[in-house]
Amino acid sequence: MLKTLENDILRLTVDTHGAEIHSLVAKDTGIEYIWQADPNYWQRHAPILFPIVGKLKNGQYEYDGTVYRMPGHGFARDKEFEFSGQTENSLEYTLTYDEDTLRMYPFKFKLTVTYTINFAEVKVSWKVENLDTKEDMYFSIGAHPAFNCPIGVEGSFDEHELEFEQTEANPLTSYHVNSAGVFDGGVAPVKLVYGKVLRLNHDLFIEDALVFKKLFSEEVKLTNTANNHFVKVNFKGFPYLGIWTKPVKAPFLCIEPWYGLADSTQKTDFSNKKGILHLAPSKQFDASYTITIG
Repeated sequence: MLKTLENDILRLTVDTHGAEIHSLVAKDTGIEYIWQADPNYWQRHAPILFPIVGKLKNGQYEYDGTVYRMPGHGFARDKEFEFSGQTENSLEYTLTYDEDTLRMYPFKFKLTVTYTINFAEVKVSWKVENLDTKEDMYFSIGAHPAFNCPIGVEGSFDEHELEFEQTEANPLTSYHVNSAGVFDGGVAPVKLVYGKVLRLNHDLFIEDALVFKKLFSEEVKLTNTANNHFVKVNFKGFPYLGIWTKPVKAPFLCIEPWYGLADSTQKTDFSNKKGILHLAPSKQFDASYTITIG
């Protein structure tokens, strides 16, 4: 079920399936910023990654002596959320554990997702609750919004650039992902212009996503240099940032703030997985990021 929020500047549409953004349109220009899930490239818009980010080695993990199977990026993106509230400027969705999730993930959770609009900004807020009164909970969570490239009708993918808010190490170091989608311990250099600007081309993504850790920047700006329209993603507090598109000339770019990472080739118990978050009984975790259009 689709729900829409709008103000004088933008119109946001969100689906109960996956609590996923389907559309973000600037009213003055009519520009659609969110990728429209063309199945010839990628059939999603902006999935929420929970309770894992990325792939598991061999599609499975071990926790407390038991082996569980779970799809890459977790199950939340394919679940029907409950539409739990709306105000003039916000939409709220919830997902609570059930028998199906317990088969994949043995934790009693509640995930609340809230979208709030303010002028040209969309704030995406997550609240993860451990509903168990006795057992600890382990999880990751991440965002995967895909933005049209070109932004607007002018230009091409290669005419877009990603600008980091702060001057970064140059080259940046990206975790290396192998053909199975897990980290193999290697790194890859990513060259920036003036230590801040990544000029986009599809060759950057031949070996999958670029994954950065502990950037100086808390925000990146994707700009179409053919018309100067842009989208900014602020990810303050997030330890990891993924940048991805399909290398087959796909006309979109995903900017992905993460709390968590895919598996590495060195397996460990789920509670010790790199980037995993720990939540004590009856506690909650809160995080948010913002999307600003222009």
